[in-house]
Amino acid sequence: MPPSPSRVRFIGSRELHRDLPKVLENLENPDCRYVLTIHSKPKAVMIGTEAFLSLLRGATPEDRLLALQLGALVQGLESSGAETEERQEALIAV
Repeated sequence: MPPSPSRVRFIGSRELHRDLPKVLENLENPDCRYVLTIHSKPKAVMIGTEAFLSLLRGATPEDRLLALQLGALVQGLESSGAETEERQEALIAV
């Protein structure tokens, strides 16, 4: 059975504050990832402790894909503030 794809969700700081208990519960799933955004710009990636320990042991293909997507998104934000939402949607769809 192939591994399930990472569940990556973009979440704003206000939503995180409001939904923190639910977010923490979701992070118990080692496949769950949150990208914390402030003013639509990625600022942090949140993963659970099991996922973090797995990363220390070796990145999965899904984690490498997430790193590529976030790298492209951050690089795009630095070069141009326009089209931010379109880029996020395109990267999420990959």
